[in-house]
Amino acid sequence: MEFTVNLAGKNIAVKSLFDEVYDFCRDYLTDKPADITVTVTPEDILYEKRVNAREAQIEGIPVVDYLDSYLETLAVYRKIATKLLDYDTFLMHGAVVAVGDKAWLFTAPSGTGKTTHINLWLKNIPGSYVVNGDKPLIHIGDECTVYGTPWAGKERMNRNTGVKLCGIVFLNRGKDNHIEQVPMSQVLPVLIQQSYRPIDKTGLEKTLALLTRLGRKIPMYQLYCNMDSEAAFVAYNVLNGAEHE
Repeated sequence: MEFTVNLAGKNIAVKSLFDEVYDFCRDYLTDKPADITVTVTPEDILYEKRVNAREAQIEGIPVVDYLDSYLETLAVYRKIATKLLDYDTFLMHGAVVAVGDKAWLFTAPSGTGKTTHINLWLKNIPGSYVVNGDKPLIHIGDECTVYGTPWAGKERMNRNTGVKLCGIVFLNRGKDNHIEQVPMSQVLPVLIQQSYRPIDKTGLEKTLALLTRLGRKIPMYQLYCNMDSEAAFVAYNVLNGAEHE
């Protein structure tokens, strides 16, 4: 089937093999003319199966035999993320929380506690909401804008909106709650690792160029925190305060 979604300000026509992809993207559908078209083939789904098996082997966990319809959602997003590089937009693994018209992206390896920390904001910081819980899109223009997408992790926490990105926070577990701004050079390896990088040279170069521009426009932070409510207040007070300096 064929349908069009609006992601990061671009209308993207999707030619899919399964109806489930349409349902997955329902909140982002549009009837406007497409700027980009992506087409999924059976070979794309086989590629996702191989990627899944390789990642499971690296992590030392059993391979999950996902349905082809689910694997197609991954293939669709991989193709979209690759094409959006031409529009100064890239995919980054992280959870994005916003208050009003300002958002911050929290990134860390899986299992560190991104979702738990974001939930602390929702419970304790008035007016906070989740833009995306797992795989947002970031556009680099005069300012940086982060967008919600249907690809939002197991909890499917997302909102069809774009918000000014005011910083990236690298989350670490710690006994005490502490946050500090750090130079991009200190966090660049993790920043690269947490960003989607196409395997071809051109795609990789485009991604690295966008990350360089990102580092020139917004601050980077290291957050060491436990999972007490205080962690949300410590982070928010510094991050929101930085916007008023």
